[in-house]
Amino acid sequence: MADQFNTANAYLAVPNPAQPAVVQSPSSRDLNPIGSEYATEFTLSTTSLLKRAISETIFDAAPAKYKSLRLLFEKPVQYKNDDVFTYMEKTFGRTALRDSGSGAAGGASVTVNLTAGGGKNVTQNKIVVYPNNRKAVVQAVSTDALTLIPLNGQANLPALAANDYLSIQGSVIADGQNFLTHYDRMSKIERYNYIQLMERDKRWTRMEIQKFANNGTTNYFELDKKEQLDLLLQDMFISLWNGERGEANVRVPGASVDYKAKTMGGIFPLMVAAGCANSSGVTSATLKEVFEALAFQTDYKSEGGVRFIFAQNVLLYELSKVWKEAGVRYAPESRIADLNLYEYKIGDMRFVPVAVELFKELACFPADFKNRLFVLDLDTIQPVCMTGYAPIETGETSPKGVGGSINDFKEWWIQGMLSIQFNNPLSSFYIDTTGIAA
Repeated sequence: MADQFNTANAYLAVPNPAQPAVVQSPSSRDLNPIGSEYATEFTLSTTSLLKRAISETIFDAAPAKYKSLRLLFEKPVQYKNDDVFTYMEKTFGRTALRDSGSGAAGGASVTVNLTAGGGKNVTQNKIVVYPNNRKAVVQAVSTDALTLIPLNGQANLPALAANDYLSIQGSVIADGQNFLTHYDRMSKIERYNYIQLMERDKRWTRMEIQKFANNGTTNYFELDKKEQLDLLLQDMFISLWNGERGEANVRVPGASVDYKAKTMGGIFPLMVAAGCANSSGVTSATLKEVFEALAFQTDYKSEGGVRFIFAQNVLLYELSKVWKEAGVRYAPESRIADLNLYEYKIGDMRFVPVAVELFKELACFPADFKNRLFVLDLDTIQPVCMTGYAPIETGETSPKGVGGSINDFKEWWIQGMLSIQFNNPLSSFYIDTTGIAA
């Protein structure tokens, strides 16, 4: 497209209602700056005498509703001495005894085969309870096989169906006995995780930097550097939720050589590995019933303790309709009070919904996450970093002309180090819905 101001030095303005273009030459319709989208779309002329009207500030169109980022990252970071760490949990202290699947016939003396390792949870002379509330005394324990007899004077013990559970009522001793049988050792569960390093980098040549300093029309340069932090926080957030504990090959550019790097286990994979309570195929019609059942099943919190519900807004809205009551303002004793969160109650349990719109972003999570609702006990989840590092570190190199560097460019790097310690995942649960989220 030609520059109209380079074609003629004089023109004759002839006002003519039938020929508006000759009123002035060039017409204002042809008066467009170079790069004009209007001129490109309608094949019009441009001129270098005009500059494009560009807003000095570039609008950040990334979604801003990521309250959960702050909620999870605000917790104090726990520092470990190594990038592999183990943590232990004391168990409840008693475990229900489950039939291995063969069942047991009734009688005056009954042998019950327990699932593998079940015999370690009970000793001779314990009283156990059948599903129908009949009591029995453990007469002998042989690996995972129990011999049961009824209390004196009572009828034969009933049959036990496959996979039925026996509860443990307690121990019994006789007056004057001179032996001990109720020996116990505290049980523990060992869990572990890896600490992951992650990074975002930028490179600008010295001339590019100077051109933006001399001729920049917007805040692109500053916003580009800010985006580096935003992207790293998103990397850390996504890894916190969905990281897979393991090892990755890190390929050297231009070579067939790999470094090895540890990857962290995130909330969801650790929940799956621990066998957390969950339900799938949940619809609007069954959401209330399923949520309440799982809430009571996983209620390990003290009375009045708070658990947080993480999901995209449309699922939280559906849940709020199910409760049919207005939430009350959540008032924690921390800096997250200004997140404007509300809480709901079921019995003496408290739940605070937190919107996670990133769950529906395919660039961040697989499609299943948009339909998933997490209920987490945040007191059991702790961000972790290695001693000697900071969770986020930044740095930059020098270009030519500064400090004697031979590089004709400047690089900025921002590094993240993150893992989580997830104690007692069984106090949390998740629900996979269907037909609710688009």
